[in-house]
Amino acid sequence: MNHHFMDCDGNDDIWGILRRCCNSDLLPKGCQCFDISDTTDFTNSMFHKPECPETLDINMYYYDRNHPGTSLTIKAGSQNILSTPFNGQRKTVVVAHGFTDFGPAPWMLAMKDELLATEDLNVILVDWQNGAKAPNYYQAVANTRTVGAMIGRLLEDLNAHAGAEFETFHLVGHSLGSHIMGYAGKEVYRLTNEKVGRITGLDPAGPAFESYSHYVRLDALDANFVDVIHTDAESLISSGFGTRYSIGHVDFYPNGGQHQPGCPEETLGILSMLSFEDEYSTGACSHSRALDFLTNSISKCRYDPPGAGGNICTMGYHTDSACRGDFYPTTTGEQPFC
Repeated sequence: MNHHFMDCDGNDDIWGILRRCCNSDLLPKGCQCFDISDTTDFTNSMFHKPECPETLDINMYYYDRNHPGTSLTIKAGSQNILSTPFNGQRKTVVVAHGFTDFGPAPWMLAMKDELLATEDLNVILVDWQNGAKAPNYYQAVANTRTVGAMIGRLLEDLNAHAGAEFETFHLVGHSLGSHIMGYAGKEVYRLTNEKVGRITGLDPAGPAFESYSHYVRLDALDANFVDVIHTDAESLISSGFGTRYSIGHVDFYPNGGQHQPGCPEETLGILSMLSFEDEYSTGACSHSRALDFLTNSISKCRYDPPGAGGNICTMGYHTDSACRGDFYPTTTGEQPFC
């Protein structure tokens, strides 16, 4: 597995054309090389190399009940962490957006507000819009590796400097953000031999991930519990944005998982998307419905698949970590969809 992760010493060699090495205090061990050669599994970015942190200019915004609306930023490094109100005794939810989106997008703020209204938490919203911008989907695919590594480093430092146990981290990602959180989980495990508590994948992106190994995409190995909500799991030829396969400990396919009620028929896929927010309720309607399901499940809705035996496999924020397998809940076609 180690050939998938290279810290910098001696690794920036003649293969530089298929490898990018980044020196940054925001990366694990301060330096990391990202290889896209066919000696690795990372051939999914169509020869696009991940960009380095200084190019991506990623911001991570911190919120809690005492700071529900301020844009406090948080980043790796003991001084950076200790200068924020982050409380390592609380659970922490980290949220990342996908292709052509930005942070904190309206859906991220709505999710944050619901979380803080329901629980006393730390919430971190990841803004990687510079790395996710249209039209180059495959560059965004490559950049997910850098963003995931940066989140992994932040989680390590929150553990080391603020006493946050890895089990208390719940990582949530939409589309490409799902795979970012997979990488973050992989980084934490690689460096500490511990796993984060939970990763929730919200319609994980299918193109450039679906047929690749678990090293490249979100996988059940990446956290102690991985739950996935598939809302646009059609094939790319059918303009599907999401992955069709079960990749978590539990995978939910609401309304069959391919097309959501109340959404128009999609005619263009993720590769053509110029602005996710502009297409939230039209071309990306089914793809975005996973966001509404998770947000509404925090306090408004119970999405209980038929025959799931009570609430044990409720879809959404309150999914029981004992859940295993595939479930097919039915929802309505209008807000709040329950």
